[in-house]
Amino acid sequence: MSPPTLAVPDTGHDVNDEADAAVSYEQRDGVAVITIERPDVRNAMNQAVFDGLRARAEQAAADDDVGAILVTGRGGTFSSGLDVTIFATGIGTDVEDGRSWIRRLQASFTAYEDIEKPTVAAIEGHCYGGGIQLAAACHVRAVAPSARLSVLERRWGLIPDLGGSYRLPRLVGLGRATELVLTARVVEAEEALAIGLAEVALGGDDPQADAFEHARQLAHGPGSVRRAPRLLRDNLARSRQDALEAEIDVQLANLGGPDFQEAVQARMEGREPTFVGR
Repeated sequence: MSPPTLAVPDTGHDVNDEADAAVSYEQRDGVAVITIERPDVRNAMNQAVFDGLRARAEQAAADDDVGAILVTGRGGTFSSGLDVTIFATGIGTDVEDGRSWIRRLQASFTAYEDIEKPTVAAIEGHCYGGGIQLAAACHVRAVAPSARLSVLERRWGLIPDLGGSYRLPRLVGLGRATELVLTARVVEAEEALAIGLAEVALGGDDPQADAFEHARQLAHGPGSVRRAPRLLRDNLARSRQDALEAEIDVQLANLGGPDFQEAVQARMEGREPTFVGR
């Protein structure tokens, strides 16, 4: 994705003014809505977007009022990929600096995979290159009828290096992921759902409202909803016995938590449970 020689920007993670403007944060009814705010360039990702995404992920993780995260883009587009200006930060000669810079970009997406709260990517319009890699890092992908997804790096003579080579085969299988990387072809919403590149179909009238409602339901779910994504992801790399042991650990946490007791009590009383996410 990047040339071997690049100048490395400052590595701080605080939201500065530029990053604050590039990625907004709003908490509504238990959902942190994190929005890329560059509609004039189809939400192309410059350095400020990457820094803003990571800072907003950390903000959502630390916000006790947040039970789920919705990641989206302003103006009917998720993201058209990397802004080419990101490569014009300067030319250096140190390959290790290049490695550090790419790791910094990768961390901005990995943060959404590692959050102990469900993350949903709400995809409208273009979801290309870096955009599809950000969506792949989220726990669930919801697509509007307008969604168009592409692993676009081939067109620049690059490969997906923001986690795409790791996550895409786990979503769609090795053969399909290879085909998408080699061809850079565009996948529309219906095919994305069919091949496992997306899981939730959004309506065309107000896809953002549909996506928010999906995230809102997750936000008000039991603590098991927060524990499940990591368990499922980590168990992909575990032996069967280790996976079974991990299930036991998580289930004991569920059984010992207040949400299980609330579910039992609500069932006995013939009402809907009110969960606290623990």
